[in-house]
Amino acid sequence: MRRIARAFLRRCRVSEPVAGFVVLAVSELVTNAVVHGEGEVVLHITVAVDVVRVSVTDHNPAPAVLKEAGLDGESGRGIRLVDAISDAWESNGEETWCEFRDARAAA
Repeated sequence: MRRIARAFLRRCRVSEPVAGFVVLAVSELVTNAVVHGEGEVVLHITVAVDVVRVSVTDHNPAPAVLKEAGLDGESGRGIRLVDAISDAWESNGEETWCEFRDARAAA
């Protein structure tokens, strides 16, 4: 998934370090959906003029939430990481999305 996302972002001329942050968010949100979601997981990456949006949909009606991970905890850091690296994020249950501002390289 990360390799596909990276190739897509490269084709769309998304700048670094934004592309790296987007790939990290893809990994975290898809993993979260696989571990906590129900049924099919769908990933959408949308590249607009100045923003990249990552959306992951699953069939779990419970929204993703920020958690405090203990020092020895093996989970609970993914959404906190997405919160830290993205410009905005939200979860309404079945969909969790995040956005990154991008000053794309000139065409």
